[in-house]
Amino acid sequence: MALKAHLEHDIQKDGREDARRDERRSLFLETSGSLPGGLEANVLIHNISASGLLIETDMALAVDEKLILDLPEAEAVRATVVWQSGFLYGCAFEEALEPNAMAAVQLRADPVAAPSGPALESPPEPLGVKLNRLRRERGLTLAQVASVLGVSKPTVWAWEKGKARPLPDRIEAIAQVLGVEAQELEERLGDAQHSALVQECRVRIATAYGTHPSKVRIMIEV
Repeated sequence: MALKAHLEHDIQKDGREDARRDERRSLFLETSGSLPGGLEANVLIHNISASGLLIETDMALAVDEKLILDLPEAEAVRATVVWQSGFLYGCAFEEALEPNAMAAVQLRADPVAAPSGPALESPPEPLGVKLNRLRRERGLTLAQVASVLGVSKPTVWAWEKGKARPLPDRIEAIAQVLGVEAQELEERLGDAQHSALVQECRVRIATAYGTHPSKVRIMIEV
């Protein structure tokens, strides 16, 4: 879920802003496709859970800074910035959102595409997808690639579907057939795509529990 929002300072009645330690910023969530008062979005909310949210903005926020969210069915929800990485900020709610508030956000908020500015890094293209794309771009059939490499057609099919991986000593030959540098394919044999997936999960877990992603440990048994 990605939602637009607008973040601003709260101004005190005497016309001045509080010091940083007492400062609050109001965060208005886009609902029904618009922001209140014709405001322009300067925040992208990547995820909201009952205990926190993950936001992206080029506005400078500090760890421990306080936010006040105006959410459907839950006005003046208080949150604290608990970690920061680049333009991403993990925030923890002071009190968990009630189920009806979560449901209202999901039902009334309009999903939007990520902005052209700073964003979460996209996962690398899997090896199989890349092999399939390169083969098609060069107008080659599975049988043609298999014949040149001296393997069976089902073997090449399995590579492209991600059901098998080519042996390291075949990478140079595969690269020549597809017209690319061997290094470009070798990089795809690593765990880059898995690392990206794990990192995304780590960020979401950290946001939900109000902690920093570096404190989240994920163990995978295969």
